[in-house]
Amino acid sequence: MNGNWLLQKGNFQFPILNLLIAIAYAIGVELSRKFTTLPGEVASVWFPSGMTLALVYLLGNRVLLGIAGGSLLAISLSLLKIDPPTSTFNFLLINAGCALGNCLQPLIASYSIKKFAKYKNIFSHVDTVLLYVVAATFSPIISATIGMFSICLAGLASWNNYGISWLTWWIASALAHLIFTPTILLYNKSRKVERRLNAWEIGLVLISLLLVSWVGFGYSYRVEYLLLPILIWTVSRCGTFFASLLVSVVSLIVIFASVQGYGFCNKASPNESILLVQSFMATFALTSLILSAVFDERTEARLLLMQSIENLESQVIERTAKLQQSEIYLKQANLELEKLVNIDGLTQIANRRCFNDRLRFEWERLSREQQPLSLLLFDVDYFKCYNDCYGHQIGDDCLKAIAQAVEQTLHRPADFLARYGGEEFVVILPNTEINSAIIVAEEIRMAIANLEIPHQNSDISDIVTVSVGITSLIPSPKQKSEILIQQADIALYDAKQKGRNRAIVFDK
Repeated sequence: MNGNWLLQKGNFQFPILNLLIAIAYAIGVELSRKFTTLPGEVASVWFPSGMTLALVYLLGNRVLLGIAGGSLLAISLSLLKIDPPTSTFNFLLINAGCALGNCLQPLIASYSIKKFAKYKNIFSHVDTVLLYVVAATFSPIISATIGMFSICLAGLASWNNYGISWLTWWIASALAHLIFTPTILLYNKSRKVERRLNAWEIGLVLISLLLVSWVGFGYSYRVEYLLLPILIWTVSRCGTFFASLLVSVVSLIVIFASVQGYGFCNKASPNESILLVQSFMATFALTSLILSAVFDERTEARLLLMQSIENLESQVIERTAKLQQSEIYLKQANLELEKLVNIDGLTQIANRRCFNDRLRFEWERLSREQQPLSLLLFDVDYFKCYNDCYGHQIGDDCLKAIAQAVEQTLHRPADFLARYGGEEFVVILPNTEINSAIIVAEEIRMAIANLEIPHQNSDISDIVTVSVGITSLIPSPKQKSEILIQQADIALYDAKQKGRNRAIVFDK
């Protein structure tokens, strides 16, 4: 059977449940009477109050019949022992008053807590603990007022003692709410502690508790303040439930010791003794509840902070990943943009703009190194006639084929091919002397001729041919790169003048 047996409706039928509550209530009353010190049978701590508030809070109104039955049973047994016997009217009056007060007390407290508490676990936050303390100390006013009024009205207690009896009744019930009810409520909801106590820690707590109790209550030394470190240790290591259990145990020790005439609470006056007992237990219980709530709030805040840090780290990781992905997209977009800016849309080789940038770069580099730079400028012979004969679409295909053939001819990574404009192409040959440039030019010309693209309107051949202008020099910072283009253009013009389909070197 697990710890939630009270909450499982299938375990007990309604009558059996209330019968068990009535019996438990009557037993609690008998135990409480053993600590009676004032007229009117008002105990220092009223055990049934601690039980009834927990039951009503957990199970609701369906336990009221058991509470009323237990109250009637306990009071009736007590009244039957009175000699001479009380009248039937007084018998019914006292039973009705006490039963009504004992039912209203937990109802009012439970309703107030559930209505105004912000958190389901009422002992996990200071504000809900304070709400519980207010409800737990206010609700016994009802039972104390009704119960003492009925007892005094029946003549079983003097009206002169009404005030002190009412006060002690109220404190006894309120103390039961503060000391024993939290232990019951927290039993099924006790949180798992972050670190479980080791065997030596359990032994240390028990030995310390027994030692302080033995010295304080066995020899009446004022060492009760040493219980506070034990309480703090239990709260920090075990949590709210075990701290509440410690309070209940300590309270029972104080009560038993005081009844037997031991401890710092044992005074000449019974009233003074019981007030000392009650004030000590109230202070110890309140300290435990508030201290536990503070620790729980700190733990919750730490967990929330850790979760926030984890969430922040996750967000940072996620946003970093998105940023990296965005950077990849940006690089890809830049590459596409660079391709659009620097690549000729038709032939898919470098365009005029890209050629100008590359020529400027190679010119400055080789100017520093004082190495030769060669340039080939060539165009398709009679290309206008080719377009007029075959159409522009076929003309575009011709230019694409020429570009691919020239790219395959260039073997060095530094060699650079670009479309200069229209049917004109240009090749940059870094670190290349004139003789090598002539060889490359001839390879290009032969590669295009080997394509054997038909050209029936050409005046020099029945296939597509090209004319090439060649130039080479060592760049100088005093000159501009445009001079290389001018020389290549002049050489190309000479090639055309001398019959086309040839490569001509610039003649200075």
